Amino acid sequence: MSGKGPSATARAFAPSSGAQYKLAYLAQRSPVLAPEAFPQAWREHSQLASSFGTSLGKHFLSSHQCVKHRTDVIDASFANDYDGSTILGMKSWEDLLAARYHPHALDELLEDEKRVFAGPVDDWTMAIEEKALLQGKPTADVMLSFLTPIQAADFHTRSLDAAGALVHLLPEASRIVWNRVVDPAPCYPFAAMIEVWLPDADTAIAAAGDSQIVRALEQADLADPLRGARLLARLNFAKARDAAAGANGWSEEST
Repeated sequence: MSGKGPSATARAFAPSSGAQYKLAYLAQRSPVLAPEAFPQAWREHSQLASSFGTSLGKHFLSSHQCVKHRTDVIDASFANDYDGSTILGMKSWEDLLAARYHPHALDELLEDEKRVFAGPVDDWTMAIEEKALLQGKPTADVMLSFLTPIQAADFHTRSLDAAGALVHLLPEASRIVWNRVVDPAPCYPFAAMIEVWLPDADTAIAAAGDSQIVRALEQADLADPLRGARLLARLNFAKARDAAAGANGWSEEST
């Protein structure tokens, strides 16, 4: 979250009625943390954020924190320096802005970010509008694709159309989402993000090694692979709003 005010892009954006808005970031761990120590440190950071549930958490619908699968049995396009990604479902666009630019609870969270991450999370954070291609719930493993256009003209329309191929290529997927970036991250040029949720690690690893699926994720005729990123990850920490627990209630989905 940021202590700064909304960007000019965020202030000018006109949300669509009924659309689902999210915050997402692609993270790198602190260089002092070993890869095997990062998942626990990140869970602790999320638990710290959850402690501000009354003031901050009231704006969220869900939180899915995913850490990188460290395996060589996948396509080379998944090789990069990123360690994970978080996707935060918001109650509305107004809630997204209120959470991202919350004036309180920031100092403690920002200080803890120095322990966990290689840089400020806000520099990596983008606001996105989702389009579900396959409805369903997030499951244990996910492939994420972050796309940077070769040309901006008609990119979103063409990228969304191209992403539909993943529904046919991955009948085992539990959920597939194409997301339009509506307020970019300061450090990243991404304009779209694809989520493909899969039931288990074996299925996810096999999919990430399939050249046809990788091509559908990269969209190389529309997006520059060298300026994008692919991530194969497993669910590390997840929470969702629990209607039975009241306005500020949360239930843990998985860790």
